[in-house]
Amino acid sequence: MPKDQQTENLITPPTITTSVKNGVESGFFCVGNWPEENWWEIFHSEELNHLITEALDRNPTIQSFARRVEYAKQEAKVVKSKLFPLLFFDADETWEALSHHGLYRAFNPDLPINANLVDLTLSFTYEFDFWGKNRNLFNAALGEKKAQEAEAAGVVLITSTALAQSYFALKTNLVRKKLFEELYAVRAKIFELQNLLQKKALLSRLQPLLSEEYLLEAEKLVFSIEEEVETDKHLINILMGRSPEEWLPVEIGTPEKLKKLIVPTNLSLDLLSRRPDLIAQIWRVESLAHEVGAAKADFYPNVNLTAFFGLESIAYRLLFRSESKMAGLQPAIHLPIFTAGEIRANIRAKKALFDEAVFAYNDLLLKSAGEVADILVLARSIFEQKSDQEQIVEAAQERYDLTSLRLLSGLDNRLSQLYIQEELILKELDDVSLLYAQYVAAIKLVKALGGGYHSSYDIPLRKGGGA
Repeated sequence: MPKDQQTENLITPPTITTSVKNGVESGFFCVGNWPEENWWEIFHSEELNHLITEALDRNPTIQSFARRVEYAKQEAKVVKSKLFPLLFFDADETWEALSHHGLYRAFNPDLPINANLVDLTLSFTYEFDFWGKNRNLFNAALGEKKAQEAEAAGVVLITSTALAQSYFALKTNLVRKKLFEELYAVRAKIFELQNLLQKKALLSRLQPLLSEEYLLEAEKLVFSIEEEVETDKHLINILMGRSPEEWLPVEIGTPEKLKKLIVPTNLSLDLLSRRPDLIAQIWRVESLAHEVGAAKADFYPNVNLTAFFGLESIAYRLLFRSESKMAGLQPAIHLPIFTAGEIRANIRAKKALFDEAVFAYNDLLLKSAGEVADILVLARSIFEQKSDQEQIVEAAQERYDLTSLRLLSGLDNRLSQLYIQEELILKELDDVSLLYAQYVAAIKLVKALGGGYHSSYDIPLRKGGGA
């Protein structure tokens, strides 16, 4: 297929300049380089570095796709072999009792009734690829191999981002578990004090009943977060190719606050070469284009040359004499005259598959750009909320500190302090949830930008016919 036909339905990469500009102007993003191959190191966590390194070595899905790449590589070599002359050696021996009235003895009555035919043959065959059929099939196989390589890189990206997200879910859930336990302890004290006041006839029964409900809800939250923590551990272990219940070297502690997220320059232009899913799809388009070319070659004559040279004798003692030599040369031309539309239908079928792959690529390209734009908006919103929430927590902490001072001075009671402490814990829980959301947004942005992947091959097809 000519390049202009291959690229006529390809769309140009969509621009997301406005989303990038708004993100940078918000102050939560800065313009910089694309993610590095070891992108997880930006979080400065030795625990995470160790977990992902082990996962890349042991994850079964990554290992499976590595074998797919090897299979596609060897399949390409199989197809490539058709481009070369093939040489074979055959050795066989036949023992036969010849019929007296059979073909051999009827014309050669002196032949012994028991024959022993020895045959040593060196044969040669070559198909002249005048119309490029085999070259196109080889290039199609190469395209599939390169697509599999990109898919394998995509699996590495999916696994590493899933593990990073699970790791930060575990870290923040451990902090939330501690806060939920503190919340339960505070509500238990409130319930105890209100019961005491109710016994002294200083409160009605209504408030202790309400406090008991809140206490039970806090207990439910503790049970729920314990389940989440165990589930996070199981998922991390599975992604690492380990048993779900193996011990994880993860310490309790709040992850450090995220700094500005980096948005690369030339985001719209370079997105294609940075996303393994896009590269895999464009190589499949290229592969199918070569299959169309191979199908067109069926219209033209197929030219083959076969030759052989060897030794043949009915006795070993005569095998290596000059009279036992044999040789042959067989050129052949195969030209389709009438195939009832089979060749044309095959071309149209291949062309339909090619067009389908092109439109699937266009759809994936649009969705990829949309994914980046959506994440930029989401991340900006989360960072803004986190900034406000930090101020809310600071204000709540200041209120709690002032109430504690008033309690020491006899200007406030213990119950008021516990209520404010409860509010502080709830606001800290919101802050931790937003911190996790920040990490998720950062990981999603890395994933949407390809996670440090960069194609080692020139992009085969671009809008406008460039390679």
